[in-house]
Amino acid sequence: MLHFTSTKTSATTHINMDNELIITENARPVCHKALPTLDPSICPKSTGSILLFYQYIEPEWTKAQHKSALKKVIEIGTKFNITGRGRVAREGLNCTLTGKPNDLRSFCYGLREWDDVFNETDFKITDGVPLDKMFKSLSIRKTNELVAYGLVGEKAPSLKQFGGTHLEADEYHEAMKDPEAVIIDVRNAYESAIGHFQPPETGAKLIDPKMRNSIEFPKWLNSEETKKQLEGKKVLMYCTGGIRCERATALLNQMTAVSDDLNLKGVYHCRGGIERYVKTYQEGGGYWKGKNYLFDRRMEQTPQIKDSEKVENEIDSKCCLCRAKWTVYRGQFKCHSTLCGVPVIVCDSCARIATAKPHSLKCELCQTGYRAPTEAPDLIEMKRKADKMLSSTCTNSDAGKKMKSCYNDRIFLSRLPLTATFTKVKEALGPEGVVNLKWLTDKSNGGFYGSAIVLLSTPETTQNIIQKASAKSAGIKVDRKKIKVKELFVKDDQGMFHGLEQKEFPPIGTC
Repeated sequence: MLHFTSTKTSATTHINMDNELIITENARPVCHKALPTLDPSICPKSTGSILLFYQYIEPEWTKAQHKSALKKVIEIGTKFNITGRGRVAREGLNCTLTGKPNDLRSFCYGLREWDDVFNETDFKITDGVPLDKMFKSLSIRKTNELVAYGLVGEKAPSLKQFGGTHLEADEYHEAMKDPEAVIIDVRNAYESAIGHFQPPETGAKLIDPKMRNSIEFPKWLNSEETKKQLEGKKVLMYCTGGIRCERATALLNQMTAVSDDLNLKGVYHCRGGIERYVKTYQEGGGYWKGKNYLFDRRMEQTPQIKDSEKVENEIDSKCCLCRAKWTVYRGQFKCHSTLCGVPVIVCDSCARIATAKPHSLKCELCQTGYRAPTEAPDLIEMKRKADKMLSSTCTNSDAGKKMKSCYNDRIFLSRLPLTATFTKVKEALGPEGVVNLKWLTDKSNGGFYGSAIVLLSTPETTQNIIQKASAKSAGIKVDRKKIKVKELFVKDDQGMFHGLEQKEFPPIGTC
């Protein structure tokens, strides 16, 4: 079994209550932060690096911007000799790329320089990858959707309004101990076959949607059986690197908002997905069991320090022909059932038969005769209702009883320059209306990352600032940089400004 080296950082580690080593730094995203530097001692010259990342754009790019984005990503990739695969849609970008360690980092900084939105991106870099696992060329495709959920355009739930709450890997680990929670694996069944989360017996319940492909997810979520399993629960979702959970959590939250028969205690997902979790729990794997199926030349990921034999013993997958235990996908073997075609596991002994008789290959779901739910929700009507509720939620306290309500005296700011000060922000927003400002800081190092919450004097001031920020021509700028202003949903944080000592400058943090 191959292991690859995670980028070495000044990582903080500790032992949890289960006596397992946790590399806390690996659980933290790199959004609005410098990328981890390369340590030559763990990345010989004979190896390369791999980069996984995605970035949703909302509102989505225009057709012209989409075309320009495709051209720009290819341009930056070519400049730094990057190889790999990527998808560019009007809703954003999703890539798995390889290259020399410093070239990949230069590519990431190139994206940030091109568009500020990529400061929000969690670039996940793995160094020490053997050269034979690197891609040979660069292929960036123009697509309609980043994940094939069938949630394009007017069917797509808003990530800003309905996206689930991100939990860092160690926070997600703790959440899995909650007996009032359920965990949904939003990957395909063939991926789950070789690895999945297994929460403690007294903790959350794992739910496998048994999907052949992502387009089945909305139908599964819409089924009465699924709704019964989720009712009254805290919902945790996970996937390989996080991208599938973005739309999946938004769809569930939107469905809950417009439905009278579904009540949840929150929807959450693991930031960075299994990929970050496994790097955080490198020794014992935490609650992760088996292998993380990958869509690159590595094929799979396992906890770096965990014994290979233990990993193999955690997997129950079998060869689809002889039914002997087998835990790897190799070759291009596919299920031959009508309208299926998902990858199947074939052991070395059966490979010749599988090649000669491909019609004999069936996946686990087809062998058991499983049929996925067929009734799809009316996605367009659902979004129409949600948009209508959103437009009235923050102005009518009686509207949308299940929707989150917004503060009328505070706003959320993002994309603030690192040179921002309280005085500069007041001047940009209108000094007469700003009462206090709370700088938001990174959990791991205490440093400011470009976001803040502002307490305002009146509801009228709040609405005026939001309208001013939404103006396409000018907007609101701090030190000549256009910032983002959003309404702030009410949470259990009403007292955040009580006793706050106003600081003129944002915290620097520690290295």
